[in-house]
Amino acid sequence: MKSLDLHEIIKILDTEPIMQQGQIWINKVKTSLKDMDSHTLIFHLHKTEILHVKQLEALSDCYIVTDQPLLKDYNHIKSKFILVLDCMKAYEAFINYYRHLFSIKTVGITGTCGKTTTKEMIKQVLEKNYHVTGTISSRNSLRYNHDYLMDIDDRKAFGIYEMALTDPGNIIYSAKFFKPTIGLITNIGIDHLSGCKTFENYILAKGEMLSALENKGTLIINGDCKNIKRIDFSSFKGRIITFGLSDKVDFKASNIHFNQNVMDFTLHYHHHQYKVSVPGFGVHTVYNALGALAVLTMLGCSLEESIIHLKAYKPMQSHFEFHKGIHDSILIDDTWSSNPTSMKAAFEALQEVTNTKVAVLGNISYLGQYALQQAKNIGKMAVRYQIDYIITIDSFSEKIGKAAIDNGMNPNHVFHCRNDDEIRRAINELIKPKIIILFKTSMFDSKMRKIIKHYKKD
Repeated sequence: MKSLDLHEIIKILDTEPIMQQGQIWINKVKTSLKDMDSHTLIFHLHKTEILHVKQLEALSDCYIVTDQPLLKDYNHIKSKFILVLDCMKAYEAFINYYRHLFSIKTVGITGTCGKTTTKEMIKQVLEKNYHVTGTISSRNSLRYNHDYLMDIDDRKAFGIYEMALTDPGNIIYSAKFFKPTIGLITNIGIDHLSGCKTFENYILAKGEMLSALENKGTLIINGDCKNIKRIDFSSFKGRIITFGLSDKVDFKASNIHFNQNVMDFTLHYHHHQYKVSVPGFGVHTVYNALGALAVLTMLGCSLEESIIHLKAYKPMQSHFEFHKGIHDSILIDDTWSSNPTSMKAAFEALQEVTNTKVAVLGNISYLGQYALQQAKNIGKMAVRYQIDYIITIDSFSEKIGKAAIDNGMNPNHVFHCRNDDEIRRAINELIKPKIIILFKTSMFDSKMRKIIKHYKKD
């Protein structure tokens, strides 16, 4: 973060000035008493945390912003406390103050799937020429917002942030930290119904991107996504840019081909055509690349140069990641996260190959009361997209397997496994040259990492 004079911070906290004279430099701002250190300002947001008085006494220029009264026992360190009427409001005032110290261009990215990959494509291209900050890997939870904000300083030219949600209001909350002027919605499918309660609420929650942009700036959307089209954009006064495969989008892809772990396609933009190659597999990779190129162009980057740098994109770990498997098999590690939309994208990608296809499937979180229906839908999908074998590893995915059988899959091609040994026996029975084994689980299924490692050759 940028070092700040504590007296300047005090001015925006709506409280009495501190008595100390001269500049007091703050090098870190934190939200937990666990992070007490010298030259640190802490907002006391977690009221049940334990204050270690002796540690505070020993620190130089460590101050705590709090809305709680002090104990008489603290009188000897009273100068280390900054009393406010509402600590959360004071913290939000600081967030707004710090963010407005910088003219950095920021992008907010949301969507049911493709957020991390698209974000990473944008960041990797920008990092060729600029200092860039933003979401690290897929760590997009609200609890990381503070640290990401504090990473902004005078050197950073761009900030590229995923704005995920588990509940309505999450995207608007994240916007307080990042204040994006460009927003991207990759797609909207089924996810996080446990927090949003209904699919309609989930669409509305994704549509909070309009509020995040304060109904101005630039909004980039997947023009082929029917659920995005359900959002009412009439209140949005900014610019809307579309991407996809249909004719009426601004950034259009055609002539899509898979060529040795690379997706090749023709990009149509402003009556010009460009040849694009991006590492990855499946049409969803093309959509991610289109979204990334649209953002980069709106940021003022040369489209031709962005296309060159995108060719060197390094795919994210466990995001539809290919590996050579034993016995000349092909393993696909897609275990970072899982939802019905990304499941469909994975099945669609595999439909492009003629190899025997095995899907190792696990739990999908956050579906709430819709879990059973979505399991049935995925089982039906697996048959429609010609998955040859299914291996299930828990009670949720077992329902997927049963649904696949109900929709015509050979019962002998579905393996319900209760433990790691049974999973390995099922894989051992099926593995052979050129067979493709898709591991489609979430990061919470940690046992999959060991199993994939067991069968990897590279």
